Amino acid sequence: MRSVYALFVGIDDYPEKPLKGCVNDVREAEQWLRRQGGVRADVLPLHNGRATRAAVLGGIKRHLGRSGPGDTALLWFSGHGSEEATDAPWEATGRSQALVCHDSQTPGGQPLRDTELGALLDGIAARGAHVVAVLDCCHSGGATRDETAGVRSVTWRPWWHTDGARGTRDTGGQGPEQHRHVLLAACRPQELAHEDVLDGRVRGYFSHALLATLGALGPAAAHGALHARVEERVRRLSSVQHPELRGPENGSFLYGDTLEASPFLLRHTADGWEVNCGRAHGLATVGAEFTLLGGAGTPRTVVVRALRAESALVEPTGWQPGPADRESVFGVTPSVLAFTRAAVTLEGEPAAVRLLADALVDRPLLAAEGDGPTLRVEAADGRVRVSGGGGVEPELPLRSRVDAARVADCLEHLTRWRHIRDLDNPDPWLSSLVRVTVEETSVGDVRHTADGEVICSYTDDHRSPQVMVGIRNDSDRPLWCVLLDLTDRYGSWPGLFEGEFVGPGHTGWARRGEPVWLFLPSGREVRRGAYTREWLKLIVAENELNLAPFRLDPWSADAPEPARGLPTGSGSDGGLLRLAAPAHGRDAGGPQGRGVGRWGTVKVLIRTEVP
Repeated sequence: MRSVYALFVGIDDYPEKPLKGCVNDVREAEQWLRRQGGVRADVLPLHNGRATRAAVLGGIKRHLGRSGPGDTALLWFSGHGSEEATDAPWEATGRSQALVCHDSQTPGGQPLRDTELGALLDGIAARGAHVVAVLDCCHSGGATRDETAGVRSVTWRPWWHTDGARGTRDTGGQGPEQHRHVLLAACRPQELAHEDVLDGRVRGYFSHALLATLGALGPAAAHGALHARVEERVRRLSSVQHPELRGPENGSFLYGDTLEASPFLLRHTADGWEVNCGRAHGLATVGAEFTLLGGAGTPRTVVVRALRAESALVEPTGWQPGPADRESVFGVTPSVLAFTRAAVTLEGEPAAVRLLADALVDRPLLAAEGDGPTLRVEAADGRVRVSGGGGVEPELPLRSRVDAARVADCLEHLTRWRHIRDLDNPDPWLSSLVRVTVEETSVGDVRHTADGEVICSYTDDHRSPQVMVGIRNDSDRPLWCVLLDLTDRYGSWPGLFEGEFVGPGHTGWARRGEPVWLFLPSGREVRRGAYTREWLKLIVAENELNLAPFRLDPWSADAPEPARGLPTGSGSDGGLLRLAAPAHGRDAGGPQGRGVGRWGTVKVLIRTEVP
C-alpha cells in the first residue's frame, strides 16, 4: 500500500488582512485524501497559529521528509503570498515570491521564500518520492487570495530578507533530468489568487476547483488533464487568475506514475471546444481534424475552426457531446494531417525500396512529395542510412517488414524533431523583442562566429565547458518563455528554462542562474576534433503553451519499441505525433489560417568541441 505523507497548511488568522477560506480549503483537501482507497494517509495539519514558519519548515523536513521511493509527499498551502522586486539572477520575473506563515508579519518574522521551499521539496524528490505542492496563494506561480472577493496577498515587509540562501541545486545541465517536485499553483507569479463564497462556504477559487476536478477525474488523473479542467473552472470565476502547472503533464497526481497519454488535450471552455495545440506547436491550417482517444465504437472527431498561438478552437463533427463530456478532458491525436509531411526519397536495391515504400503507406507524416523536411533513405546490403535530419545519420538493419517499420518510426521521429527545430513565426514582431545570450564562464572557451554559431571548447585538461544562458525580454510586458535543447541525436528537452514568465526589461537565466554544462554525448570519446551540435530553441508567447509536444527522447535504434506516448488501442501506434489515417479519405487542410498569433522564436546553434 502506498504511503502518502501530507502536510496541510491553512492560515486565516493573520495579524493583518485576515482571510476566511484557507482552513476550509485544507480541511476539505484532508477529507478528500482520507476518502481515497489503496493509500495509507499520514497527515499533519497546521492551521492558523500552529502554522509558524518554524512549524511549516519542520513539517516539510521531518514529516514530508520521511517519504521515500514509492511514497508520495503532498504539501497543500492555503494562505497569503507576497512578492517584491529583486535583481536576483534566478528570478526571471524580477520579483521574489514567498509564502506568508502565521508569524511572518510580526516584526522580525520571516516568510518562506520560493527558492528555499523549492530546494527542500526537490531534495525530497531526489530521494525517490513523488512530491506535489499545491499552493493557493497570490504569486504562487513563482513556486512558492482584490477585496471584491478576498485576495490572498500581503505587502512585503521591510525586514524580510531578500538575499537569503537559495538552497542547494544540482550541477550539470545536460543528461538525465533530475527528480523534482510538481507544482500546481493558483495563479501566475504576477497575479493574485482569490477566495469567495462557493457552495455556501468561503473557499479559494483554486482549491475549490482542484478538489472538484479530483472528485470527477480521480486521484490517478494526469497533471495535464487536471490543470486543463481546473484552469477552466477558475476562469469561470475570475478572468484575471490563471492557474499554473510545473511538472510532467503525464504524471499521476497522487501516485506519481507515468501515464500513457496524448500530448494534446480537448476540453470545453467558455469559448467552446478547445485543443491545446496551436500555431506555436506547428499547427498551420484551419480544417485539420483531431480524433478522441480511448473510446469504443465509431471514432469521434473534432475539426479546427480557429487558430490561436497556444490552442485551436474546434467543433465536434458527426457526434453530439453530452453534459458529462463538457466536464471531461479527452486525449486527442491529429487524424487528418495538420503538420507538414517530410519529403522522403528512397534509394537502393529495388526489393528494399519496395519494402520501405510499403512501410510508409500508413504514415501520414511521411510522403514522397511532402512539403516539409527532406529525408533520404539509402538501402544496401541489408542496411539503411537515413540522412537529411540535421544531426547524426542513423543506420538501421533492413531484412524484414519489422525492420522496415522501425525505419519508418525513425523517419517520423526525425520529422517531428525537425518540426520543432524549424518552427518559426512568419511575423517577426514578438521574436524581435527577445534575445538568447550564451556567455563565457571561467571553464572552457566561447567564440561567436560570423554566421551566428556559438563554439564552446573543452579545456586543455578535457573539462567540459560551462556557459551562462540568458533570455532577455526587451518588451514592455511579461512574456512566457520556454528554452528547448535540441540535440543532434534528435532529442528535445525543455528543462533548461521550463516554461516561465520573464518580466519586462529582465533576463531569465537557464537553470535559474546556474551554469549550463556542455558535454559530448555518451559514446563519443573526448579526443581532439570530437564535437557535437545542439540547437537552443526559444519559444516565446503572451500565454502559457502546452509543453508536452516539445518533449522528445533522443532517437535510439536499440530501444525495443518506440516511446509512442499514446494508449494501446487508440488507433494511433506511432511516435509522439503519429497520426491516425483519415477515417473518410478527406484531404488534409482547409483554408490556410489567417492572422498570426502573438508568439515568436529564437534559435541559437551551439557547437561543443574538443580542440
